[in-house]
Amino acid sequence: MNTFSILVVEDSPSQREYMRQLCSAAGVLDISEAANGHIALEMLQKCDRQFDLIICDLEMPDMDGIELLHQLASMDLDSAIAIVSSREANLIASVELMAKADGLNVIGSMAKPVMLADLQRLLQNSVIPCKKAVSQQKHAPLEFEQLQRALLEHQFELHYQPKLNMRTLELAGVEALVRLRHPERGLVYPNDFIQSCERYNLIDALSYEVLVMAIAQLQLWQQQGFSSKISVNLSATSFDNKQFLQQVTQLLANSGITPSNLIFEVTETAVIRNMGQALAFLTRLRLLGFGLSIDDYGTGYSSVKQLSQIPFTELKIDRSLIDGIHNKAHLQVIFESTLLMCDKLGINLVAEGVETAADWRYLQQANCMMAQGYYLAKPMSDSDFIFWVTQGCKAAGELA
Repeated sequence: MNTFSILVVEDSPSQREYMRQLCSAAGVLDISEAANGHIALEMLQKCDRQFDLIICDLEMPDMDGIELLHQLASMDLDSAIAIVSSREANLIASVELMAKADGLNVIGSMAKPVMLADLQRLLQNSVIPCKKAVSQQKHAPLEFEQLQRALLEHQFELHYQPKLNMRTLELAGVEALVRLRHPERGLVYPNDFIQSCERYNLIDALSYEVLVMAIAQLQLWQQQGFSSKISVNLSATSFDNKQFLQQVTQLLANSGITPSNLIFEVTETAVIRNMGQALAFLTRLRLLGFGLSIDDYGTGYSSVKQLSQIPFTELKIDRSLIDGIHNKAHLQVIFESTLLMCDKLGINLVAEGVETAADWRYLQQANCMMAQGYYLAKPMSDSDFIFWVTQGCKAAGELA
């Protein structure tokens, strides 16, 4: 850790000295200090290097930690961010969420008085900071003609992210995630084309293409003697398109697949405007044996109301309610109450966005049903997924 650099932003001289001693005890020698947010910004603007980690207090005069974090978000920083405060956990969690929404690489928080073990755990998370410049390459938006050609020429493909049964550590299914194999850009991810498809009214055509590919995959696996459930996403806006719903119904009727192997995920962050038409379509799917999943649960509209209206078989709790759950008591209360509700309703619960061993262990101890996330496996091509299965469905992290 000798080459690791830390900037401590704290208005209390005694707290700054205490944090300096803790950092030294943790093996970090390159430690800088700032007595308030203004000084910290001046240091960052003047120095010709970036700090690996910025430890930011929340309560400071002149410029508090919230304003400082907003200012840091406007700078092109690769630094990891850690929040320190003596305030209640749910307040600190709200600040973490704000900073992440602003694009900062927030790796965690520490309650005062900070313990050496807490700092050491946090430093382990910041050894390999997320580089925004590497992960987010800017491209011009795809135009209507490009997307229409991609649909006509079948340039879209599916990658599969596994879901594991946490109680048996067996494969529980996969989520089909669409990618665009662009002739010039290479592999293009959904963030770069989904909004454009919605803007150009091509989202139903894309959803239909995804469903066709998922059905073909299920048919191929069936021929190969392999069986897995596949989940596909369905936009709530599609329920306004009666012709699209009729096309999907006809496609499913002619597919010959086992209905229970296909799950439709309805994203909760969109409003279902035509509830009558949506209910007619979704209840028909359930009558035929297909699964229904509510996606991104906890982030959208009328969560409990939708559960009472639509016959869901699965609930996917959003990653914002899972990330860091091992040490966030308020998230644990939300999760455990949701799990109890699902148990009583007979609905499978999936924890999305599991990325650390600590979160995995908490979820396992809490008797969570299923999990999905980078700690288990990233989305994979069909061939990589089959290889992963033949290797015993080994998680990317250590399932301890």
